[in-house]
Amino acid sequence: METNFSAENSLRLIAETIERSRNTIVRNSGKPLILWGTLVALTSIIIYVLWSTTGSAAWNFLWFAMTAIGAVCMISMNKKSDKVPDTGISRMLGNIWMWFGIFSTGFYALILAAWGLRSAFGIEGALSVDLTLIIVLMMGLCGVLSGSVLKSKPITFSAAVATALSVTFIMVAPGASAVRILAFLILGVFALIIPGVILQKQTK
Repeated sequence: METNFSAENSLRLIAETIERSRNTIVRNSGKPLILWGTLVALTSIIIYVLWSTTGSAAWNFLWFAMTAIGAVCMISMNKKSDKVPDTGISRMLGNIWMWFGIFSTGFYALILAAWGLRSAFGIEGALSVDLTLIIVLMMGLCGVLSGSVLKSKPITFSAAVATALSVTFIMVAPGASAVRILAFLILGVFALIIPGVILQKQTK
């Protein structure tokens, strides 16, 4: 009887710890979502303007600068936020976005490598890879997965809607044009900023 009671208490304690961890993460997610949403939206606009003006797609490397700026801001923000317990949920979320970053960077590296090999072997013709569509789909999927893990309907619903809008925009926009980069503006606003504002209001 005592063993069963201890087992029940242990399971209840584990469940409460997981739920507290989830609530803490959700409570602290508003500002980071707004931060990253703003950075993504502004960077996409800057790249669009520079790409359209100069005709060079090399301005897409500004995404790496944006990531560095966001990382610095997050370090400062985390110092002022509640400490999130190191649980399966926090590790899962970390892994989701870590692999998104690895895959996104890996795609850029593979494209550069493929471009170099094609040039070395004298292969003519444009390298046909819709990187914008791939990154948008991956980012949207990570957003939906994060919302599902946190059991947050605003995050899940906004990420799904934003992905649908962004993909539709990419398909309608002219191919290989600077305007397609504005799909990230849609994603930043609808998948990050809006749910971030909603979570901030719920926290208050």
